[in-house]
Amino acid sequence: MTPAPLQTNADPTTGRHFFRQSKLQTLAKPALSGDRSVSFVGHFLFVPCRIEHASPAADHAHFLDPTLSRRRQKVPKRNKKRRRVSKLKANDYGIHLLVGVKGPRAWKVTIYRDGRTFNRLFSFSRYGGRDPARQAADACRDQLLLAHLPKLSRDIRQRIIATNTSGYPGVHYRCYTGIAYWVARTTLRNGSSVTKSFRVEHYGYERAKELAIRERERQLDGIGDYRSFKVVEGERRLMQLLVENPALEIAGA
Repeated sequence: MTPAPLQTNADPTTGRHFFRQSKLQTLAKPALSGDRSVSFVGHFLFVPCRIEHASPAADHAHFLDPTLSRRRQKVPKRNKKRRRVSKLKANDYGIHLLVGVKGPRAWKVTIYRDGRTFNRLFSFSRYGGRDPARQAADACRDQLLLAHLPKLSRDIRQRIIATNTSGYPGVHYRCYTGIAYWVARTTLRNGSSVTKSFRVEHYGYERAKELAIRERERQLDGIGDYRSFKVVEGERRLMQLLVENPALEIAGA
């Protein structure tokens, strides 16, 4: 489209010429704000536009929000086929409930003895339901418990550890601030310990060692002999079996 030509008029008083825009060009002139400028190049009209930049805080609000950031960083968890449920009661020694994606599916029996692990699985589908599977799991647990009893506490306490230098379990030599002792020490069932020392200066080296060995034997006799379970639920279940079956004869029970 060809722009409208400029018309020239003469001032009758001064004789000077001035330019006048046509009506079309005047109507086409946009309404501009005071802070904008207009420039003419040839027959074209250039109106610079104001460019408004968006606030970076608005664009990155979701990155600054800690809640959204944590939600974005969360990794969806995989649905595990099996997961272990904690023990329900004290009587459930060695028995756990296995839960799959669709819900509980089996009872699992686990017994640890002397570095060995005994595992048995009783699924609901195989035994005809949850309760029949639990009865089978209880019977298997009791059978494994009686067949693989823990060691007697006295046998465990007679083991010689690597740091023992006397050759007798629970007896060791100590020297504090130049004073030498032979010490007899035994750990009780509740975690506390019984300790008695014999001073070498009073009894002599060999005599103090002999007295410490005798004291250790006396401490073991005072504690008594019992089955050493790692958890108290195992000992309770063994006591229940002895009450239910008086004919059972178990040493140290």
